[in-house]
Amino acid sequence: MFICGYSEHPFAISDASGIILSMSELLENSEGFREATRAQKIAWMLYDWANSGFGLIIAGVMFSNYFISDLLPVVSTSAEGIEKRGLMLGSRLMPASAVIGVMTSIVALLVTLTAPVLGALADLRGWSKGLLMLTATLGSVLAMTSLFLQPGQWVLAAIIYILSSVCFATSVAFYNAFLPVLASPEKQGRLSGWGFGVGYIGGAVALVFAGIIAAKSGSTPLGLAFGGVWWLVFSIPAFFLLPRLAPVVVEASDRSILAQSFGRVIKTFFNVKRYKTLFLFLLAFLVYSNGLDSVINLSPAFGTDVLKMSQSQLIVMFLIVQFVAFVGATVFGYVADRYGNKVVIVSNLVVWCVAVLGVAFVQTPMQFTLLGGMIGLVLGGVQSSSRALMASLAPAEIRNEAFGLFSLSGKAISVFGPLLFSVAATASEDARTGVFAVLPFLVIGLIMIFFVKEPRKVPNP
Repeated sequence: MFICGYSEHPFAISDASGIILSMSELLENSEGFREATRAQKIAWMLYDWANSGFGLIIAGVMFSNYFISDLLPVVSTSAEGIEKRGLMLGSRLMPASAVIGVMTSIVALLVTLTAPVLGALADLRGWSKGLLMLTATLGSVLAMTSLFLQPGQWVLAAIIYILSSVCFATSVAFYNAFLPVLASPEKQGRLSGWGFGVGYIGGAVALVFAGIIAAKSGSTPLGLAFGGVWWLVFSIPAFFLLPRLAPVVVEASDRSILAQSFGRVIKTFFNVKRYKTLFLFLLAFLVYSNGLDSVINLSPAFGTDVLKMSQSQLIVMFLIVQFVAFVGATVFGYVADRYGNKVVIVSNLVVWCVAVLGVAFVQTPMQFTLLGGMIGLVLGGVQSSSRALMASLAPAEIRNEAFGLFSLSGKAISVFGPLLFSVAATASEDARTGVFAVLPFLVIGLIMIFFVKEPRKVPNP
């Protein structure tokens, strides 16, 4: 089963004790910590609103459906007139969803090679905000070039998808690095949760507009390009309002900035014993996030390729998932602050494992949608709590570099998840078989997270 995710206080969420906690409470300053301003927190959350539009439109529903239905070549047609699309590798068929899996693996590999070095560079020069602006702007402009796609141009579409997705993933690493600066430790869970929650709503709204634009104009590429416009426009508040993070003080060196960046990455890896808990968490996250990323990135392709869902069916499904995910992300943010991020991660991963097993019984779009709602409930919880736990474990002197490694952990082994899916699907010529390549990553990651010791927090009243 594969699902995407991706005013002061218009919402109020009830925590486990039944006390109503509003967004305005989150935005108030906490004693003993000089928090960011209300406007800065809102601008930070708006970036999730911005990039989630790209996440659903380009990295998710519309692109996958268009890529499979219009761009990839038809390799066979059944007696009932059902077309099968994909690529032929000699005499072996690579199903359309497997092609998407390979593209996802390439994105993961490129992020693996760049994220830690760029994170170290941001540390040394204090360039977090500048690199956020650069990657977000470049990625959104690349997404806008989808406007020029024509049927059959699957190679050009793949290039646009890969490069814009790399910018997307890299920008999120710099975006995440602001979390421990904006909120005190006891409020980081809920701020992270609200960020994901706002992102789910923003992604849903963007998807609705993109769908309307594509339907009214009769041009899916126009709807895809809208995803880039959405990303850029709603990133502007973060560009202006987020604070500049000070560079890390290091010993004077006559080496180039690139050499220093690589040196800091190497030093971080060699200092693994010093940051034992941090690296244990990163290892666990590296494993289970592979399963999460595979689910998120390949779900639209699975729905299109296996269940033959139309674009409108996928849009309706993902709107339902986004709404449920918003509720789950915000609620679990408060639960994490009260009971700990580790509790949320473990409980959410259990649900993920059950949902992936459930794919064996999915035969209709309705069943797929119901299973999607189940995943939606825990979609943001594990992601939000992972980010918040990372913020509490990362030492201040390597914060950006650590979040670069966090992004690396989220993408490095993700090279193999979609790739294993593609290999299994191609070997069997059935995408359903490839689903079970995802499950071991979730189970192993779930076991590993039990050994991570979470820092104690001051209990919330």
